[in-house]
Amino acid sequence: MGKAALPETWTTLNVSRDFGVRGSYPQNLRIKRQTHTRVLYAEWLPDPSDDPRPHQGRSRGGLGKRLTIQRSTGTEDPYEAAKRSVSLFQHWQDESKAKLNLQEEESKNSLGDYWERYFASESRTREIKRNFKRWRREETLKWEAEEYGIRHQPWASRSIDLITSQDFRDYFSLLERRARGSGGSNGSGMKGQQKTLINKLLVLAEDDFPGHAFPRFPAISKQTKQVQHLTQKHWDQLLAAVVDLSLDTARQLLDPDEYLELEWSKGNRLNQRNWVDLYDALLLEWFFYLRAEDMYRLKSEWFKDQGNRTVVCNLETTKKDRPIHQTTHYRNDGYRFWERIKRRKPSGYLVLPQIERPAGNPADSHVLETLNYLLKHVMERTFGDEFPASGRKWTTIRHTAFRLTLEEDPALAIPPKINSFADNGHTSPDQLRNTYLRYIDAERTAKESRQTIGEGKWTMVRRTDQDY
Repeated sequence: MGKAALPETWTTLNVSRDFGVRGSYPQNLRIKRQTHTRVLYAEWLPDPSDDPRPHQGRSRGGLGKRLTIQRSTGTEDPYEAAKRSVSLFQHWQDESKAKLNLQEEESKNSLGDYWERYFASESRTREIKRNFKRWRREETLKWEAEEYGIRHQPWASRSIDLITSQDFRDYFSLLERRARGSGGSNGSGMKGQQKTLINKLLVLAEDDFPGHAFPRFPAISKQTKQVQHLTQKHWDQLLAAVVDLSLDTARQLLDPDEYLELEWSKGNRLNQRNWVDLYDALLLEWFFYLRAEDMYRLKSEWFKDQGNRTVVCNLETTKKDRPIHQTTHYRNDGYRFWERIKRRKPSGYLVLPQIERPAGNPADSHVLETLNYLLKHVMERTFGDEFPASGRKWTTIRHTAFRLTLEEDPALAIPPKINSFADNGHTSPDQLRNTYLRYIDAERTAKESRQTIGEGKWTMVRRTDQDY
């Protein structure tokens, strides 16, 4: 190799173009000056298929750009550094081939392999059922989500029998850090859903690893806290605000034509007819203890007058395609409300009926999204900072319906009434106890004690002569 003239000042020099070194090496191999030493470095970016590094050398857990490889040449002479850089690359290449072969062997029967089998099989089963798109979106997120998705964990690409209990402990620590950073919880819900998916994949792997004891997950400690709900005062204020936004038409007896003639705009969701629909949806939730997923399915035909000013709702499409579920109102004024909504919407969808429901999959409509948008707007307008932003959503209304009913009628907390009330609301007695009753009892007990226990002698403010 003849010594060609080099530039007086340079940062990097290409080994092939500037030095003409012979040998097998990538065209991007170069020597590089560093700021912290006079010794020159070799630098190259291997082809992704030849790169054994995690994520083929991409930064940010596989989401960033691919990083170059650098090795010290041990010399300050650029000509010698160019020759040594070729040897450094070839040595790295030999080591990389061995690592890639080992990785290929270890990656057989990885979680990724079982994920593909599971997802394909489950999709074929679910694609003819309702909510398939939502299931596919949520299940894919568990696997693909940035940072916490299972596929991004280093152990997910190893053979499944090489996964250890420490891998699962590290993963749960990651999930908990994320949860505490965003909402202050311990991430028990996220841990549970990711554990469920991983266990499904481990079940598929059992036939390929007979007798193998797969590692256990760390225990998931449930962190319970009081759900957000409206007080009776807040509930009354919310309804008053919605009625006001509807220009007082929400409480009027409207015929179908009068309802359809209300001001409405497809381009602006904050319109009079939508406020009437929000009012109807709020009271449907209030009287019949519905779930969020019921709101875009409810039809007028599902409600039946039982006589004695009682109406029942037969939820003809239920969660996981269970049999028809019947629910009724526990408040006397529920019948009067039903008469009003039945008059203006005698048939078809009851909540935001102008929004199209995709055939066979109403969950993909924008009904719930629009309800949450309207609810958030009116709560911000009505409460300001008085009510937390995290609670301005539809589940808060369901919690409010349960909580205030239980506060007003304590007898519903006692069997067998609690069993009937729970079944009516599509929940369980334990859920009612853990979510509402324990907090109602704690507040009631503290209030009663404050009225019974006298003031302490030394907490009294002593008066002086100047006080008289």
